[in-house]
Amino acid sequence: MAVAQPAARAVAAPAPRPWWRGRAGLVVAVVLGIVISYFGWRNDVPWPASLTWNSLAAHLDSFQTWLSDHRNLPHPSIVFRAFNGLASFLDDIVGWLTSFFFKLTWIGTTVLGVLVVLRYGGRRAALGVAAAFAAFAAMGLWEPSVRTFALTFASVALALAIGLPLGVLAGRSDRFARAITPVLDAMQIIPAFAYLMPIVILFSVGPGAAVATTLIYAIPPAIRITALGIRGVQPNTVEAATALGATRLQTLFKVQLPLARRMLLLSVNQTILFALSMVVIAGLIGGQGLGDVVTSGLYSNPALALLAGVAIVIMAIALDRATEAMAIRTDPAHRHLTEGKKRRLRLYTLACAAAVGLAVGLGYAFGAGSVWTGWTGQSWLLRQVQSVLDYVQNPSTFVFHITNPIGNFIVQYGLEPLRTFFVATPWPAMVFGLALIAFLVSGLRPALIVAAMLAVVGVANEWTPAMDTLSQVLVATVLTLAVGIPLGIWAAESERARRGMRPVLDVLQTLPQLVYIIPFIYLMPVSIVPGVMASVLYASPVVIRLVEAGIREVSPNSVEAAGAFGATRAQVLLKVKIPLAREAIMLGVNQGLIMVLAVVVIGGLVGSGALGYDVAQGLQRSLFGQGVLASLAILALGIALDRVTQGRRRRRLGDLA
Repeated sequence: MAVAQPAARAVAAPAPRPWWRGRAGLVVAVVLGIVISYFGWRNDVPWPASLTWNSLAAHLDSFQTWLSDHRNLPHPSIVFRAFNGLASFLDDIVGWLTSFFFKLTWIGTTVLGVLVVLRYGGRRAALGVAAAFAAFAAMGLWEPSVRTFALTFASVALALAIGLPLGVLAGRSDRFARAITPVLDAMQIIPAFAYLMPIVILFSVGPGAAVATTLIYAIPPAIRITALGIRGVQPNTVEAATALGATRLQTLFKVQLPLARRMLLLSVNQTILFALSMVVIAGLIGGQGLGDVVTSGLYSNPALALLAGVAIVIMAIALDRATEAMAIRTDPAHRHLTEGKKRRLRLYTLACAAAVGLAVGLGYAFGAGSVWTGWTGQSWLLRQVQSVLDYVQNPSTFVFHITNPIGNFIVQYGLEPLRTFFVATPWPAMVFGLALIAFLVSGLRPALIVAAMLAVVGVANEWTPAMDTLSQVLVATVLTLAVGIPLGIWAAESERARRGMRPVLDVLQTLPQLVYIIPFIYLMPVSIVPGVMASVLYASPVVIRLVEAGIREVSPNSVEAAGAFGATRAQVLLKVKIPLAREAIMLGVNQGLIMVLAVVVIGGLVGSGALGYDVAQGLQRSLFGQGVLASLAILALGIALDRVTQGRRRRRLGDLA
């Protein structure tokens, strides 16, 4: 017995180290060092002029002038002909689709959409599409809705034409997947606001530029989900096909693609939603339709802008439900078609096509136009929306007495102190401090990337606005996590809460970014606050869902073991579930930061200042150099924030130090 006790003590697990002796303590020490440098050398060490390329904006303006002059020559060079030809090609696709839908008349367009979904998705999805068309007509937004659908259709078709083959290649080749991953990361990290200026200078302003902007945002999910589907096919199935003599192409088309069908359809679904979320941003550079209504109404008619935002949400939900229903209904794994059923389906398809032709003919026979011109409730809806906006802005209402103090509190105790801290802190302390935090949290390579990105910001002469933007991002991220993490835990612990949150989160994730800002302009009329609060609303759903998924995926064995040792529900949550779901929670922090940045910079359109304001001025006043440098700084800041919050990939389970 005396020998057994020392042995037991020898194999006993060591006591966990306190947090201040691990990475968390080192991160806190680095933050304290930055704070000390702030109080010791405040405003004494700004970014040096010797490390700034002051003439870069002027060079970019000259380049823009040269580019505009040479691309419009009677015989431009081959490079300009290529970009001009691509822009014309994209313009023509959108124009052809728009003309096609208008020539069908509003009756034919409605019948076409409803019957296609009815044929492949079922009655319920078809009713949803019919309700969406009715909503567009009732809101008096039929024409911009059709234009938006044409723009989305063109963007999605091109995104899938590029993304699906690349996704298949990435799914079958590890080398190609490793090569393309950094490109996809950059495309998803960069806020869309950052690449508007380069797109405008390459493609000019118009639907073609809008499609190009949408493609950058919508292609990554198509590639990633397709690659995931191809890799998800069981290796023994592929090996069996190869053993039976199938070639690589036969294995791909006869085995891998059919078995990855659901993931391929999911990539189509997500590409549609990503494309629709870009239509408002595309409206800033000539994208027609609902996005143009939102951007033009932002200053002149906020009620109409909100109404157009609701129309975009309705379109997104209708397309989401329709594509999901079509994926399920046409899945060969759930259908066993006999020759008789196949014959009836072919007849049904012909009947639907004949019904569309009949509807178009009746439309022309009865003089139906390309757009709905009957009764609309737009005037009544605009009055109701505007009355609500006026009510919350009225200083005599109780709503104003709640929202205005909250906005002032956020500015006085959050935004302004943090902005002063970041701007006035000596730049070496800020650069090396953030790089060291990235090293402690994510590793050496992310730390070097962070230092390089901050150097790019300084050299581009955007240090002060970038630090201003960073302060807004951090305040908004703290508020986002304060909302998202508790709600995510609640949704994971309560099925009723999860079901109640789902429709709200669906709407928040499909609502375009710029639309969030409009109500907050009235609720919290402090110029810097609407962008921050809108970013909280935009980023919270992804944090909630990632936290919920992480906690739900904790092994039931771990939970049962904790319960067997007498742990209460709160102890199981705090001591087991949350620590084991830390990777998912960290991913939520990472994604929340990136999504917050995407909306905070858009807040520059409504007075949030900083980098977003510089880009907006570059677009509105043709200050190309200023806009490009601000876009470059947004890109660098987004990459730096992403690398800081990536986290280390743990090789040992339970490494919590």
